[in-house]
Amino acid sequence: MITAFREKIPVANASLGEEEARAVYEVVKSGWLSMGPQCRAFEEKFAKTVGAAHAVSHQSGTAALHVALEALGVGEGDEVIVPSLTFISTANVVLYQRAKPVFAEVDPATYNITADTVRPLITPRTKAIIPVDMNGLPVDYDTFREFENQGIHLIADSAESLGSVYKGRKIGAQARIHCFSFFPNKNITTGEGGMLVTPDAALAEKCASIRHQGQRARYDHIYLGYNYRMTELQAAIGIVQLDRFPALLAEKSAFAKRYDEKLKNIPGLSLPWVPPYVDQPAWYMYTVSVASKEIRDRLVAGLAERNIETRLSFPPVHAQPYYRERFGTTEKSLPVTWDTWSRLINIPLWAGMGEERQDFVIRSLKELFGA
Repeated sequence: MITAFREKIPVANASLGEEEARAVYEVVKSGWLSMGPQCRAFEEKFAKTVGAAHAVSHQSGTAALHVALEALGVGEGDEVIVPSLTFISTANVVLYQRAKPVFAEVDPATYNITADTVRPLITPRTKAIIPVDMNGLPVDYDTFREFENQGIHLIADSAESLGSVYKGRKIGAQARIHCFSFFPNKNITTGEGGMLVTPDAALAEKCASIRHQGQRARYDHIYLGYNYRMTELQAAIGIVQLDRFPALLAEKSAFAKRYDEKLKNIPGLSLPWVPPYVDQPAWYMYTVSVASKEIRDRLVAGLAERNIETRLSFPPVHAQPYYRERFGTTEKSLPVTWDTWSRLINIPLWAGMGEERQDFVIRSLKELFGA
């Protein structure tokens, strides 16, 4: 029987080193800590990385989503369709605007909302749709064009999909706005931080103003704005992380391929499915699925005994206490989403994990499944 690993194997881990430390030190020496030249350089480099025309840095991915809704005029009385299988910020930003989040079911194979699950929810009040690239797997963006043709804004929550390639193009150019996150467990990190990208120059300028207290020029405020600025310290880290990103993504992809190869014949364990429209997943998380919540819970407990951390993905937003009380939703309100979530497990995947740790996770899973 396998005993516990000598140390805890985290489900995710940031990859930071001397280069990032030196970049931060140089910013500290410069004395310019608030938004400035480092932020502009990070924005330009990020836009090139994802193939976007314009990038606007923010203090978080949540801030970027909020600014997107504000810039597009989403407000009281409007409806915004979102998945429930997502981090709660995707829905919270809709409430910030006094609009109503309308929850769509997900596809159990991709964990993403689809045009088919969204279509029945469209009403005259639908102002926007926020699809989420769950676990770094893009939604099928081309199928959402019909909604844009109806005048509905498409705002992509791509917090987890930096590095994904959809039909030959990097994620960042498929929707009118994409919002990314740089939280420590993302594919690149700035500690906290986010980025909004768009092909629309006027929209980018408006978003940049809103995140900077609505200023057009210093002390010339033309919009209701917020203090959502990124710091120079964050941007300096981000620039280094972007330089390292191809190697980080390649390493995560190689670990994902090893999981695919070594776990494929375990009865009762379903591995991630990559649809044909995705050329390259971002592999934000490696997500497996089992037959029931009971099996999931036993598996998680068994891995924990072996010092292996797991994550059960995000509990569906519609079942969170605040949303249950405000909207009267229950687990049964979105049965597909609830059932899908109840069988998911994220297992360790991060650059720097090493084959020894991964092999221990693989052996542990095989033992727990009796394979």
